[in-house]
Amino acid sequence: MAVKNLWHRTVMLVAALAVAAPLCAQERTARVSLRQPKPAASEQLKSRPLVIRGAEPDPADTPDSQSADSPPLTLDYLSTWAAENHPLLRRDRARIESAGGSAIQAGLYPNPRFDTNNPQVFNGKNSLFNAGVMQEFVVKGKRQLDRAAALRAVQQSEFALVQDRYALLTQIRSQFYTTLAAQVRVEVFTRLLKITEASLKTAQDRFFNAKIANKAEVLLLDIDYNKTLADLENAKRILAGERSQLAAIVGMPGLIQGSLTGSLTGQTPDFDVKIMDQFVTSDHALVQISKLEIDKNKVLLQRAEAEPYPNITLGPAYQWGLSQGNDQYWLTVTFPIPVSDRNQGNIMAARANVRDSVESLGTVQLELLRQVADSFSKYRGAQKQAQRYKAKIIPDSIEALRLARSGYDTGLFEFAEYLQAQRTLMQTQKDYVDVLETVWTSAATLAGLLQMEQFP
Repeated sequence: MAVKNLWHRTVMLVAALAVAAPLCAQERTARVSLRQPKPAASEQLKSRPLVIRGAEPDPADTPDSQSADSPPLTLDYLSTWAAENHPLLRRDRARIESAGGSAIQAGLYPNPRFDTNNPQVFNGKNSLFNAGVMQEFVVKGKRQLDRAAALRAVQQSEFALVQDRYALLTQIRSQFYTTLAAQVRVEVFTRLLKITEASLKTAQDRFFNAKIANKAEVLLLDIDYNKTLADLENAKRILAGERSQLAAIVGMPGLIQGSLTGSLTGQTPDFDVKIMDQFVTSDHALVQISKLEIDKNKVLLQRAEAEPYPNITLGPAYQWGLSQGNDQYWLTVTFPIPVSDRNQGNIMAARANVRDSVESLGTVQLELLRQVADSFSKYRGAQKQAQRYKAKIIPDSIEALRLARSGYDTGLFEFAEYLQAQRTLMQTQKDYVDVLETVWTSAATLAGLLQMEQFP
C-alpha cells in the first residue's frame, strides 16, 4: 500500500508540473517582456555585429547559444534587422533608383548634331567647306508621354518594395511562430518524458519488488516512454531546422543560436472581414501596382497613337571656299512620310495591353479575396479550438488522469483505463501546441494581407 501511495503522489505531482509548466513559463516570459523596457532598434542592431555577406564567421567561432549580452530574439528585433539589412529590400531600392534614372532619360530632348547635309570638297583653290547643325523637333508631346510612362514604372517599383517588404515580414512572422511552436514542443516532450519515466519506474518497482503488477503493464509503459523519448529527439532536430530556416529568411544564416522570446498563449489580433476585403481590393500594394499598370498602358497607347506624326529635323548650314563667290547658306528640313507604316500594329498591341491590365487587376483582387477567406477561416477555426483546449480539454484531460490513477490504485479501474488517460493527456498537449501554431501562422498571413506594420 505504501508503494501504491508513493506511485500515486509521484505521478500526480509530475503530471501537474508537466501540464502547467510550459504555459506558465510562456506567461512569465511575456510578463517579464512587458515590464522590462525594450531597447531601441538601433541599439539592438549595434549590439550585434553586422556581418557582410562573404565575411561570415567560421562555424567554429559561432557560439552554440545566445550570450548574456545579446539582445533577446524577439519578433520585433528580427523584423527590424531584416528590414534594414535584407538583400531583397536593398535590391528593390536599387531598382527604384534604376527606374528613376530611366524616367529622367526618357524625358530628355534629343541633342543637336553636326550635319551640313553636303560633302566637303578638297580641290586646291576650288575647295569647298561646310558647317551646320541639325536638330530633331519632337511633336505631339512624345517625350512627355515617354516620361509619364517611365514615372508610372518608378511608382510601380516603389510599391514593389512595399509588397516585398510586407511579404518578407509575413515570412518572418510565420516562421517565428513555427519555430516558437517547435521550441515549446521540446519543452512539452521533455515534461511528458518525466511523466512516462516516473510511471515506468513505479511500474517496475511494483513488478520486481512488490509483485503487484504484471509484465504487460511494464512493457506498455516502457513503450510510452520510448515513444516519448523518440518524439523529443525528433522535436529537437526539427527545432534546429526551424531555427536555421528563420535565420535564412531574416537574411543572416547563423543568427538564431538560442531560444526565441515570445508566447503562443498571448492575446491574438482581432480581424474584421469587411475591412480586410475592402483593403485588399483597393489599397493593397499589388492592387496599386496593377492600377499603375493600367495607367502606364493608357499612356503608352497615347504614345503609340502619336508615333505616326513625324518628328521634323531641320538645321541651317553655311558653305565657303578658298576662292570668292562660293559662299552660300541653306536650311535643311527632313521628316518621314507615314504612308504604309502608320504604327498600326503597335497601336493594336497597346490597346490590347490596356485591356490585359484591366483584367489583370480583377484577377489580382479576386486572388487576394481568396487568400483572405482561406486564411481567416483557418484563423477563426484554430482560435476557437485553442479557446476550447484551454478552457475545457486540457483541464479535463488532467482531471481524467487523476481520476484514472486514483481508480486504478483502489481497484475500481483497470490498468488500460489509466494508460488511456495518460496517453490522452500526452496527445492533448501535442495537439494544443499544433493548434496554437496554426492560430499564429494564419494570423501572420492575415497581417501580411492587411500589410500591418505592427504585429501582433
